Amino acid sequence: MGKYDGCKCLSCGIEFTSTDDIVVCPDCGTPYHRSCYEKEGKCINIELHENGGTWQPDEPESAQVSDEPVRCSRCGLENPPTGLFCSRCGMPLRNVSSEPRPFNDQKEQHGNFSQQGSEDRNSFDRNSFDRNNFGGMNGFEGIPNNGALRFDQDSDIDGVKLGDLARYVGKNQFSYLTSFIRFGKFGGKASINFSALLFPQFYFFYRKMNLIGIIYLLLTVVLSIPTVMLMSAAGYLPSISFVTESFVKSESFSLVLNLSSSLLMVLQCISAIFANYWYYKTARRDIQLLRSSTSDNEEEVRDAISRKGGVSLAAFLMSVLISYALIIAAMFIMNKVA
Repeated sequence: MGKYDGCKCLSCGIEFTSTDDIVVCPDCGTPYHRSCYEKEGKCINIELHENGGTWQPDEPESAQVSDEPVRCSRCGLENPPTGLFCSRCGMPLRNVSSEPRPFNDQKEQHGNFSQQGSEDRNSFDRNSFDRNNFGGMNGFEGIPNNGALRFDQDSDIDGVKLGDLARYVGKNQFSYLTSFIRFGKFGGKASINFSALLFPQFYFFYRKMNLIGIIYLLLTVVLSIPTVMLMSAAGYLPSISFVTESFVKSESFSLVLNLSSSLLMVLQCISAIFANYWYYKTARRDIQLLRSSTSDNEEEVRDAISRKGGVSLAAFLMSVLISYALIIAAMFIMNKVA
């Protein structure tokens, strides 16, 4: 690119190109097409000659700084017009890139962001969220994702608002909501839930997923019977009449014990991988039902969502008692049958 590319000839007003034959005034430096200078017969930049100035190229429009705030293309914060980097996320403000950014697109394409100012867009109902799970932040400040997207309580996650999901979850919001966003926005069903890995039947009751909890409770009790029989023969549990040392050492019992133990492990792994997805689907279903059937009072709807979700210590304790009661009942039945 030539030195004068993009500048205009003062005589004809046409921009110079790298192939033009250009001459400059020896006194002020104003450039002309050679033919234009010969036609004029002299430099016509009278103002520079009168004040003794030197010609300078015009500043490109892209380099001019306006008085308007500069919105960050990554997080949407409005920065001072003279700022070079975003004061929130550090994104360069003056770079020119064709890469799409969430705040350059429509509201519905990236999380239902509000069209109000940045202060309104980042103000939330601080009393409706768990304040202890976001690194000490006061309330639900939004969730960053992959350094580009930022979700707030009004973001749409597959038909429900992220704020409603947070109210439904209650405790440990952050660990669940990051998975919920991935399920609803980017697909997938798998994640890891260690509580559901260790004690799946008790976890599901604790999170009010009672149907899944009942299924897991019954399967766990049935598959635990061979282990109960083994512990009975070893003297750790009340004896079962037909369970003897020779019985538990038999090849057929060993096969049943190994099969039941393997199936229990498979159930636990399935629970660990899909528990968060099942919880997401349960939360989404309950929220949509409450939104469609509860009154139009927003506070009442939010309270109903919080009550429907959350955790239940009573259900957790009840599931533990029922689990042990079923095992004792199974031992009693086996003794009677024997």
